Amino acid sequence: MDNSAVLSQGSISSISTNQTLDPHGGSASSSAPEFVNHGKFIELLIKVSVLCLLLWNQTRQRWVGSKKPEKQPQQIREPKLSWNATYESLLGSNKPFPHPIPLSEMVDFLVDNWEQEGLYD
Repeated sequence: MDNSAVLSQGSISSISTNQTLDPHGGSASSSAPEFVNHGKFIELLIKVSVLCLLLWNQTRQRWVGSKKPEKQPQQIREPKLSWNATYESLLGSNKPFPHPIPLSEMVDFLVDNWEQEGLYD
């Protein structure tokens, strides 16, 4: 099969159609050398990236809806974790917590605990 049948009109690479394969894995060319048009490759890469971004945004809109998130004023909350909670008391069993614990509070607790244990610098 000749290479021109495989390559499309807007192809990125242009390969000579009269190349012959060397039995040792190389290629021998009787005319123009193989080349890649980097400008067209970059242009194609940008177009594909933009299309992927558009597709991702459309999918995200279906997931979260089209309404804009409303800024809620930061309210001061009482901590969900007791001041004397230990790693073992919270994570020593697989029982669920009696109430949700905000992520920021759990991260603070874990970092403090790891720092005390010398596991986090």
